[in-house]
Amino acid sequence: MAIKGIFVTNIGQNSEKFRIQADEFLSKAKTFPDLELIEVKNQNVLSYIKNNTPDFCLFWDKDIYLAKRIETKGIKVFNNPKTIYLCDDKALSAAVLDKANIAQPRFFVFPLHYFGNIIEYYDAYKEELLALKFPLVIKERFGSFGDQVYLAHNEEELKKIIEKHGTKPLMAQAFVNGEKGTDYRVNVVGNKVMFTVKRVNEKDFRSNINQGGKASLVSASHEIENLALEATKAVYGDFAGVDIMLNALGKPLVIEVNSNMRTVAVNKVSDVDLTIAILDYIIKNV
Repeated sequence: MAIKGIFVTNIGQNSEKFRIQADEFLSKAKTFPDLELIEVKNQNVLSYIKNNTPDFCLFWDKDIYLAKRIETKGIKVFNNPKTIYLCDDKALSAAVLDKANIAQPRFFVFPLHYFGNIIEYYDAYKEELLALKFPLVIKERFGSFGDQVYLAHNEEELKKIIEKHGTKPLMAQAFVNGEKGTDYRVNVVGNKVMFTVKRVNEKDFRSNINQGGKASLVSASHEIENLALEATKAVYGDFAGVDIMLNALGKPLVIEVNSNMRTVAVNKVSDVDLTIAILDYIIKNV
């Protein structure tokens, strides 16, 4: 009997880069003889499961409310809603990594505010923020592909960034000054590192492929791999793409944990198919 699953995608994700990733899962699911995977847009999911009972849900969205609704119907969700929740908010990710004593850059979470721009209260929190020292990486807490990540070299630049983006929840990280524009994306499935990709961007401090970073397959150290496994475990992930950077002393630090890591670009440089690995893991753990 075939295992039946739904692949949940977001109503607004129709651009080419999102479509390519969705089609990657849908097409490679067909290579499994006993697997049926169909795409259901998030706005149609609750109606769909009223009349159908899939064995699992591959949830490629960030709507925690919807993921939990699916889970309450007895349908196993990958990644599980708790993981998606923790990874979607970069401040929550940092907090849970801190609780697990996992090495990461020092960070500061801007105070939550209800109206206006957080720059209005700059003097009230600047001492703790500036204690991280320049340069500072400023991130919108909810963002992807490196699009909402900014670099401040001094207080003037910092205040300009806050003035421009401070209506949204922000956090700051100490700049990791090891390898310039370089990080390691460690792809974890289950309790196993599938492979590691080194991303290098010679023109930007952000190494994301979407920001112009170039990827190459590397053999990561045991220290890097173990750190990625610990980070994935800390966020309760079934699978994750863990971004790691090296500081000036060569010590690895976790920068982010991605619950819905993209597989298309990294598959191009690896002899291991990450899409297939995720699907295979799901089949074995339904």
